[in-house]
Amino acid sequence: MKKITLIFSFALLALAAWSVPANPRPMPYVQPNGDTLMIRLVGDERFHYTTTVDGYLIAKNRKGYYCYAKWVERTEDGKTFRVAKPTCRKARNADKRTKCEQRRLERQKAKQNRKQ
Repeated sequence: MKKITLIFSFALLALAAWSVPANPRPMPYVQPNGDTLMIRLVGDERFHYTTTVDGYLIAKNRKGYYCYAKWVERTEDGKTFRVAKPTCRKARNADKRTKCEQRRLERQKAKQNRKQ
């Protein structure tokens, strides 16, 4: 019985070693235009995404800017999965956002919550 317990314990440790969670602490990212954005990584090596400190989904665009993003479904090789697609709006820290930008983000978040 002790051997079975020991083997089971090692198997669980081995499985846990494969999945490393992202560092949840906010970290600064310097946008290409020089602005600093505080970002937070969420997930592990299998599924991960980036958010602003206050929880808005962001993704990098082709030019290297973090922009606000939305979830889209993508299918490859018969498998469907969600990816964060950047929008045209560059992400900013909460203290640098305009009132219009804040209202737009809140509407977008409410819309996504209704879909889920």
